[in-house]
Amino acid sequence: MKHLIFSLIPSLSILGTLFIVNFLASRRIRRTLKDKVVSPIEKITKAAQDYLSKRHFELEHVEDDVYEIKMMINELSDMVTIIESQMQELEASYSELEASQSQLEEAYEILKRKENEIEQAYRAIVEKLDMIVEKFDEPTGKHVVRVSKLSRFLAEKLNLPSELVRQIELYSLLHDIGKIFVPKEILTKPGKLTKEEFEIVKTHTVQGASLFENDERFSVARNIILYHHERYDGSGYPFGLKGDEIPIEAQIVGLVDVYDALRSERPYKKAVSREEALKVILYGDEKTNRAQFSQELLKVFLEHADEINKIWEECSSPSSTSESN
Repeated sequence: MKHLIFSLIPSLSILGTLFIVNFLASRRIRRTLKDKVVSPIEKITKAAQDYLSKRHFELEHVEDDVYEIKMMINELSDMVTIIESQMQELEASYSELEASQSQLEEAYEILKRKENEIEQAYRAIVEKLDMIVEKFDEPTGKHVVRVSKLSRFLAEKLNLPSELVRQIELYSLLHDIGKIFVPKEILTKPGKLTKEEFEIVKTHTVQGASLFENDERFSVARNIILYHHERYDGSGYPFGLKGDEIPIEAQIVGLVDVYDALRSERPYKKAVSREEALKVILYGDEKTNRAQFSQELLKVFLEHADEINKIWEECSSPSSTSESN
């Protein structure tokens, strides 16, 4: 037994020495890895985090003699340099865009002012033409004002686009502009017109529309003038259009025109009450029947009959004449 133990002592000594050497080598390797790899990578990671959060990138304090770490540091530094250069270009472009935006906004404001000036000029021209029409047909000038205000009201209740609503209000003033081409003695004739005289009166739609021929800026005006005597059932003039062949702006002005004509006194007829006018539109008379109007439009008209009557009365008051002219 003793002999066995003595024989193992050299081997155990060698194993012990190897263990100690390996232990020391392992510690040295871990320390070297920490100093040469782990610590530099931690610093690189921290530098990247600082750049993302603070736009500050600092790697000069990271030194290492490991080739791969050096390459990583150099590549990251180059990458940040490229990013910084691109950011500077973007910031310069953004500054140019801001300047351009400011110039565009200024130009838009100028265009808006010009548009308003043109709009006011259009309105002034329309109002002058409206006054001419009324000299031919109704001396008070209130008929076209009532038609304009009531047409706008109905257009809003139908949820039409705001620009179309605006144009309907403006250009409905001109719905009878063609009457300047009709002899005044026919327009102001007391009593019933002859068939020939009525045919002459009917030409006012085509004659009036010809004033705005081939000008798309006035397409709504032309539609109102040309088609406001067309009827939903095809019984109107000048073309006998049916249903939605008739532009909605002309349908609106056509209904309002009938309502106002019923309630207004003319050389050839007496005015009727609000109730009687609604009754004629609903149940008809020798000239009018319900089928002449879109049922959707008629429904909205009847639903808001009280408001329509209020607008009509306000536009008919003595003070409204000076406001409208």
